[in-house]
Amino acid sequence: MLKDHFRKSNFMTVTIYIILLILFTSLQNLYLKSIQRDLEADAVFFASEVKAPMAAGKYQEVGRVVQDLSRQFYKSITVINTFGNRIAEVGEFRERDLPLEGILKGKNYVDKNAFQILISRQFSAAVPILFENKIHGAVVVGLPPDEVNKILWINLLFFFTVFFGILRSVLLLKKVDTHIIKPISTMIEVSRNFAAGNFTRTVHVNSLDEIGQLSKELNLLAKKLRITLEELNEKTAGVEDLLAGIVDGIIVVDAQRRVMLINPAACKLVGADSEKSAGKKLISIIRNYQLDEAVKKTLKEGSPYFKEIVLLPREQILKVHITPIKDRAGRISGSVIVMRDITELKHLEKLRSEFLANVSHELRTPLTSIKGFVETLLEGAYKDPGLAKRFLSIIDAEAGRLYRLINNLMDLSKIETNQLKLRIEDVSAAELINEVIIIFENRLKEKGLKFSTDIPKDLPKVKADPDWLRQVFINLLDNAIKYTQSGGRVWIEAEPKGDVVEFRVCDTGIGIPEEDLPRVFERFYRVDKARSPEMGGSGLGLAIVKHIVRAFGGDIRVESRVNQGSKFIFTLKRSK
Repeated sequence: MLKDHFRKSNFMTVTIYIILLILFTSLQNLYLKSIQRDLEADAVFFASEVKAPMAAGKYQEVGRVVQDLSRQFYKSITVINTFGNRIAEVGEFRERDLPLEGILKGKNYVDKNAFQILISRQFSAAVPILFENKIHGAVVVGLPPDEVNKILWINLLFFFTVFFGILRSVLLLKKVDTHIIKPISTMIEVSRNFAAGNFTRTVHVNSLDEIGQLSKELNLLAKKLRITLEELNEKTAGVEDLLAGIVDGIIVVDAQRRVMLINPAACKLVGADSEKSAGKKLISIIRNYQLDEAVKKTLKEGSPYFKEIVLLPREQILKVHITPIKDRAGRISGSVIVMRDITELKHLEKLRSEFLANVSHELRTPLTSIKGFVETLLEGAYKDPGLAKRFLSIIDAEAGRLYRLINNLMDLSKIETNQLKLRIEDVSAAELINEVIIIFENRLKEKGLKFSTDIPKDLPKVKADPDWLRQVFINLLDNAIKYTQSGGRVWIEAEPKGDVVEFRVCDTGIGIPEEDLPRVFERFYRVDKARSPEMGGSGLGLAIVKHIVRAFGGDIRVESRVNQGSKFIFTLKRSK
């Protein structure tokens, strides 16, 4: 076996030196790469700590931060501004071999040439200082000289030892049994492939000694690692799919409130990018200090936290549930933030409250009037025929107002819940407008209003329900006449535009203030709240018009100026 072979052979020394050389070289490379990664990570972290005072020009604060970081991490730190001047420095730093120009253009740098490190006795990394997408300088982080010297002395000591050992056994190297060195070299190469995530290559050694057994174990390890990695990838993909399918926003942060994971729903809610958000502070992604403080409290106390926050400038209302994450030892290692957008829900609750208040008010007014006149009649007013007739006329008018209000509410409810059965057909809007005008002739004469139409003779027919389209024109003309002073003008225009026909109901009335324009189509909304009840308005007419037009597949808008009049413009699809 292999032990007997080594005992009978003088090649043991050479084999050991070769193995040590290969292993040391591999370990040295791994160690140097580890130092490079650590230095670069430290440089990125230090840059994030000084970027705010650097951007503000607070160089004294930068110096204090650098001193604290140097003591804490035992590193040499130098901060350089965009002109190449050193703002703060702890430890030795020579910028002769450092590509400052590239660093100040946004490129990270780290020493990788072992020979250069040996000559310069300097091991450093540098990154730009970025704040709000602008470079304000660079941070250079290096190992203290005594640490670099230790690495160099270890290298020199080892290489001198190996050199003299190999020199001593140079005559024996020619007789080294190749079935030992080659398999070991192959195993080292395969091990590197394993480290890189490649488990497809295996070792083939046809021997029954320890090397052969080791190769079999290495191949078995590769197979198990490959299976484990595939299972892990499947689980990771499943978790990602699960998070992507959840409609609530989910953000996972570590104990320092750095984002570890963010799902697509959360990205959409807060306007973030999942790849760019990883590793950043929560406050830099969601500019809301209430949320940041709530997460801080959860990490400190270890108890769940519920909160409603408002994200500006869109005024999104989010319901947030923060839960701590604990490791096996019971320590808090982070937290999960679950966010749900309840903006629409809050808006609907507000609309419901306003609707109930408005309906109650609209019903109470005529009922109070009816009750008052009935009580007056019962107390003896019915004995006076003239007075009784007058009171009954008022009661009839108020009852009619109640009837119209209830009918409007029922119509609006049917339209909004898609319960209204529409009879869509080709309708001649010109003929329908002429029919509607007849209804308002007397009112136009009574108020002394001028009326006209501007409708082409060949106006195309439109797709609509004739009865409900008639109601649209009645409601719009009624409003135009109601809010136009005596001597004013009311007119209707129609014009084909591509696949639609545009209608405009215009007047020279009192107009609508600019701040009220976005809300005129809301239920119960009145521009002139004091005068509308006197004019018989319930605030439902325009809401009904909007829903009817949209049920026809059209759109409606309003243009108006105070004391200059209004234009209600809506479109309907033209018949083919």
